[in-house]
Amino acid sequence: MQDFTEGRIVRQIVHFSTPILFGNLLMSAYGIINMIWVGRLLGHKAVAAVSASLPIIMLMPAFLIGLGMATNVLIAQAFGRRDTALLKKILANSFFTSVLFCLVISAVALLLRHRFLDWVNAPPEIREMALSYLTIIMAALIFQFFVNWMAGVLRGMGDAVTVLKLFAMLTAFNIVLVPLCIRGVGPLPPGGVAGAAWGSSLAAVATGAVGYAYLLRFNPYINLRSWDYKADWGIIRQVFAIGVPASLQMMVVSVAGVFILTLVNRYGTNVTAAFGIGMQIDMLASIPFISIGMAATTIAGQNLGAQKFDRVYATLRASVFFGLAIALICTLALFLFPKPIGAVFLKESADSAAVLEVVKNYYRWMAFIFPCFAVIFAIQGVLRSAGDTLALLVLSFIAMFVIRIPLAYALAGPAGFAEDGIWMAMVSSSALAVGLNWLYYRKGPWRKRKVFGGQSPPAKSAAE
Repeated sequence: MQDFTEGRIVRQIVHFSTPILFGNLLMSAYGIINMIWVGRLLGHKAVAAVSASLPIIMLMPAFLIGLGMATNVLIAQAFGRRDTALLKKILANSFFTSVLFCLVISAVALLLRHRFLDWVNAPPEIREMALSYLTIIMAALIFQFFVNWMAGVLRGMGDAVTVLKLFAMLTAFNIVLVPLCIRGVGPLPPGGVAGAAWGSSLAAVATGAVGYAYLLRFNPYINLRSWDYKADWGIIRQVFAIGVPASLQMMVVSVAGVFILTLVNRYGTNVTAAFGIGMQIDMLASIPFISIGMAATTIAGQNLGAQKFDRVYATLRASVFFGLAIALICTLALFLFPKPIGAVFLKESADSAAVLEVVKNYYRWMAFIFPCFAVIFAIQGVLRSAGDTLALLVLSFIAMFVIRIPLAYALAGPAGFAEDGIWMAMVSSSALAVGLNWLYYRKGPWRKRKVFGGQSPPAKSAAE
């Protein structure tokens, strides 16, 4: 436990966001390693097939992630109160509620997988590969869920070190199993793109089994046999009440990604492959901003509870400046060296050279999106600390569906910029989202929210 109501805020943000950063890096490495193996062992069409599946794979579990966030909050509260009986009820009720929804989501994805690929306009030459990858990943979703569920429980109990161990184990299994399943070994035949999905799924199975066996020795709460299995509808209602807004926000972003991918796929396999590479790089580069935003949520939340509003405003300033410093590095690196960075995902060939040329054009525009991320994630971290998740949902909807998607279709189509119009729209919509988030931070009703029964913050502050 750390007390963030006293001391230097800049130092607190740097120190607290660092372990969060490493955990997020390991989770992102999981997907990036897959893409690297697929690109280097199978080529750009395989990369395009995996890329065509990614928005669907990100969309379907979004509801589960929101429920996981709610579970984390409830577990943290029960653990902080040292209420073991309540903790065992939360573990049982949240786990089996989430497992049920995970199975439903897997079933829906498997039933509609052909239609989903139609919706994203998956090119015919990669459709079968994309279908095999999507089918295996969604069928094995329950194993990935179990690993993430264990990580969420541990975070709620304040155990970040074991979370890092779990993610390191998952990444290590992924590094070993994915290429083996792609190429085949011994009696195991080459699996191609489907092999990549099998490797990822087996990595989750192995991590879940080994991780649970490890936790049984050191964490008495994780033992399923010690839980209270009586249904508690109050806990179940809280899981949904807290988790639904967060889920909807992620779904808004994921659905918007599907629309953007649908537009991207109109311009051929090379553009789809380049966009897939760009998404992987962008997700990796965004991790520092996400981590800073998560740290800002905790630090600002403690100070809101302590009614130290000047420190809340100072938290935002420090988070923005720290994020902008990192954004400058990301922007320069990707603007100046897009091809060498993109080449990590591909083996050398004439086709890969064409894909890298698209990657270069992509970062001629998208390199400038990272300063926007620095500001947006910091502001949203502070707003989340006040519990104003509904506002975050509305702001995300406006940025994606009112601004980004219509602008992308207009610039790519009638304006005649083709795929470059999509990249222009993504950067422009992010810049406008900065203004919307800042305006809401300055003028929005989040200031009037009660925090732990405390007094409302002042309408204005000299810190602003």
